Amino acid sequence: MVQRLLHWGVVLLCLTQIPTSWAIARTHMTHAFMQPAPFDLFLHRVHAWGGWLVLAFAVVRIGLRYLHGVPPLPAASSQITRWGAAISHALLYGLLFALPITGTAAMYVDSAAFAPIHRVLTWSLLAVVVVHVSAALRHHLIRRDEVLRRMITGVRTAK
Repeated sequence: MVQRLLHWGVVLLCLTQIPTSWAIARTHMTHAFMQPAPFDLFLHRVHAWGGWLVLAFAVVRIGLRYLHGVPPLPAASSQITRWGAAISHALLYGLLFALPITGTAAMYVDSAAFAPIHRVLTWSLLAVVVVHVSAALRHHLIRRDEVLRRMITGVRTAK
């Protein structure tokens, strides 16, 4: 249950990163003689803290995966499906680690060097998430197995 709550917590935190990132762009578009809007500065902080929480949740989830494992894929899953799940989860975790690190580096070390990397990683995360969601929907709508239901409710059906 904790892993599932952390999963959906990361989803919600990642969704908040989208509008808060727009505020970051606005704060950087102000000129030397202008002050950024206070609300944009607040959203900038929300974005940073959201990223750090994503990293913390990802670290805890990796620890829980190591200690308790993950629910198995349906027995009928092909080897390609199993490899795809392993690769996509590795990419997701890698990006959930790399994004807060590059975002923090862009904020505190060198924006010109790290912000472009952070943007590429953001689009990469979006691409991997699209594949991840598509796979979950495939399990639910085409394969009609319990993978998505289990992710949402935590309840396994006996088959």
